[in-house]
Amino acid sequence: MYLSIIILPLLGSIVSGFFGRKVGVKGAQIITCSNVIITTILAILAFAEVGFNNIPVTINLFRWIDSEWFNIIWGFQFDSLTVCFVGLLLLQQTEAVLVLIQLYKNIYIKKLFNYRLVSLALKLYTFKSLCINGLINKKLKLSSFSLHHSLVFTKWRVNSLNQIMSYSIQEAKFSTFPPRKLKTPSYLIGGFEAGRGKEGGYQESSFLEWFVGFTDAEGSFSINPVLTQDGLTLSKVGFMFKIALHIDDEEVLRYISAKLGVGGVRVYKNECIFSVTDKKGILLLISIFDKYNLNTSKYLDYLDFKQAFFYYINRNNNLDSETKITSGAIKKKIIELKNKMNTNRINFDRPESSKIIITKYWLLGFIEGDGSFFIRRDNLTPTFSIENTGVQFPVLLKIKEFLENSLGFDKYSLYKIKNSSIILLTIVKARSVNGKSSVSLIINNINVLYNYLIPFFSDTEFLTKKGKDFNDFKIISKAVYEGAHRKKEIRSLILKLSNTMNNFRLSTYKGTVEYLNKEELNILTTVTPTIEHLIDGRVRDNITKKILPRQVSCVYEIIKNSGEVLLAGSLTEAASIVGLYPDTLSKYLDIEILNPKDAFIEIKNLKIRRVCVFFRNTGTPPKIGTRAF
Repeated sequence: MYLSIIILPLLGSIVSGFFGRKVGVKGAQIITCSNVIITTILAILAFAEVGFNNIPVTINLFRWIDSEWFNIIWGFQFDSLTVCFVGLLLLQQTEAVLVLIQLYKNIYIKKLFNYRLVSLALKLYTFKSLCINGLINKKLKLSSFSLHHSLVFTKWRVNSLNQIMSYSIQEAKFSTFPPRKLKTPSYLIGGFEAGRGKEGGYQESSFLEWFVGFTDAEGSFSINPVLTQDGLTLSKVGFMFKIALHIDDEEVLRYISAKLGVGGVRVYKNECIFSVTDKKGILLLISIFDKYNLNTSKYLDYLDFKQAFFYYINRNNNLDSETKITSGAIKKKIIELKNKMNTNRINFDRPESSKIIITKYWLLGFIEGDGSFFIRRDNLTPTFSIENTGVQFPVLLKIKEFLENSLGFDKYSLYKIKNSSIILLTIVKARSVNGKSSVSLIINNINVLYNYLIPFFSDTEFLTKKGKDFNDFKIISKAVYEGAHRKKEIRSLILKLSNTMNNFRLSTYKGTVEYLNKEELNILTTVTPTIEHLIDGRVRDNITKKILPRQVSCVYEIIKNSGEVLLAGSLTEAASIVGLYPDTLSKYLDIEILNPKDAFIEIKNLKIRRVCVFFRNTGTPPKIGTRAF
């Protein structure tokens, strides 16, 4: 009985920790809880037998040193002091409460906790309390030398167990509730939990669209068949959905897990991983991805994943089943689907019934994964880009079309967009035989960025650290749009701020990062403009009053006598239509304009004018010599 008090908690922890997959979740729960309950009962009996009757119990295990008068025996001694200490521990550590917590976890919230880790930690913690503190430290019959080393080992063991307990509690806490430090965007609050009301439905779709876009960028589907030793029969199949991010975005994954109510998050080195492997969790994800289509080639991986999943569970009904599948057809089909997914995929033809649909919140999620806001340090050009593998060209083309139609361009700005490379799609071929081509969408026109793209996403909130880059990007874009970056002081502040963005802000960055102080940030956010945007699209220096030709943003509208209207995207193109040299046409057009309607000049029976593009007018149009903002 006395040895059982020591052995049972240790045995329960070993079974649940090392053989959990064999005995199953329920089996591990029953074994660990039973061992703790039995240990508690035995400890009470030991207290009654030894404490009240004052009958010490000695258990000798073996002789260690036997040399004439010098004898050391390994063993355990249970006297009144030992059992009293055990009794105090039962009151102090509330052993029964720990068991009730374990049972409550198993019955009510098992989907939100890490089963094995919490079970192992609770059982090891019980073993530490009853055995190490109560028995080993006090009553092991050792020499002073060996006792000292035992205490050293015990102290290390206790510290390790305390670390496990701390990690387990944190896992439980974060898996149950959204993290406190992460601000919940307004469009996500109450979304997934909301009913079928008008507002709730919108919020739910916004979050799920964001989640699907984020999955298109960072998610993956995998199938892991487990064969028997003979390699001929399929004993089990594991299905996993996974999103892996840098450790700095751990809170985002915990938020997703809590929001959806499925999966768990683990940390490995500098990476945090959100994964869903249980049957109910995968069924929930399938219901989401069936309603909100993935747009990249991951949609094809999802179709194979879903087909294999249903093909498997329709024959087994339980992902945790130990029943072996001997059908060769089933084995062949599942492995065939697995072998053509992810990096093994060679067919990227999307089903005709599935269309690529871009929405604002899908795009936000996709940008948080594959987008980038950065500054070219050679010329301080703010740049927004999305980069992916070459097979995703149709998706980026749809994103380009979505931006053209959704940013609110007027007809002249839209003409300029469609007839220039302002929203640029580039394809880079693979550099090696085994390499992959890449495709990028790039916008570096400051007028488009500041007047359209930034306001478009300003009413949304980023979940990942990309939001910090976006906020810094807005500050820098404003300074560049107003020409303040031409000042040496502002230029140095922009460079300093840009050196804290993207990879520079990661906790794993090895270099030194110097952040702006409050005074410097205030200077950068309250810059004085050095240029003025004119009504015809030209830009003029505030001091010299000279036009800055490289910053002109306009198209040329030409009206023939017949009433036909032509548009030209450049001065050279307009000059060729009119029949003049570009410099000559420019001199004709460089006049003071008080009203856009008066901007037309007549040349060779043609009317021509400059038309400002990429400018959002929020009030009375600026006159010559006044600024747009």
